[in-house]
Amino acid sequence: MLITTANIQKCDGRLLLLNTDEDLNRELQQKQITRVELRLDDGRTISIDQRKKIFALIRDIALWSGHEPEEIRCFLQWDFICRKGYEWFSLSDVDMTTAKEFINYLIAFCFVHNVPTKDTLLNQTDDIGKYLYLCLEHRKCAICNKHAEVHHVDRIGMGRDREKIVHVGLLAIALCWEHHEEAHIREKELFEENFIYGIKLDEHLCKILNLNTKERR
Repeated sequence: MLITTANIQKCDGRLLLLNTDEDLNRELQQKQITRVELRLDDGRTISIDQRKKIFALIRDIALWSGHEPEEIRCFLQWDFICRKGYEWFSLSDVDMTTAKEFINYLIAFCFVHNVPTKDTLLNQTDDIGKYLYLCLEHRKCAICNKHAEVHHVDRIGMGRDREKIVHVGLLAIALCWEHHEEAHIREKELFEENFIYGIKLDEHLCKILNLNTKERR
């Protein structure tokens, strides 16, 4: 994989003219490359809040793993850039988009490995939509991160069989038993207080959560 940078010369809707920083002709011809992945750099660097979140997450992972924070940070950062195909970056001046993706990666790591955190990951996320998706994917409460149930924001009305209806496209959120019960009483207020909302279930989530994706009779 070749990673390079370029200046935007002209943009006309979906047609983009780029001036790359190096000659790519040989690479393109040899490998017959016809598609690229485009990341837009808006010039903004990591915020203080993002940096705090990253180091808080790394601290929690270090305590869980028994490694020194700096040691685990280097390992996690290396794993992240290998998965993404990015170049090594410094947390002092990395762009905001990469910082956001790194936070998502760290939160996913905590969910996958059941890393106990000092604070709920709701307060650490920098991408609420991605976070809410991960909560459903890993059955973690969006508010407190305890084991969760699926709370349907789109109500399944009386007389409708949950086992027969198609769940794909319905709005849902992962909530623990306590917050699930509270949502049935005061959903609007609970969501507003915690800045959360229901997201659309896709086939991947439905499969993981054992929800029907095809109409049954």
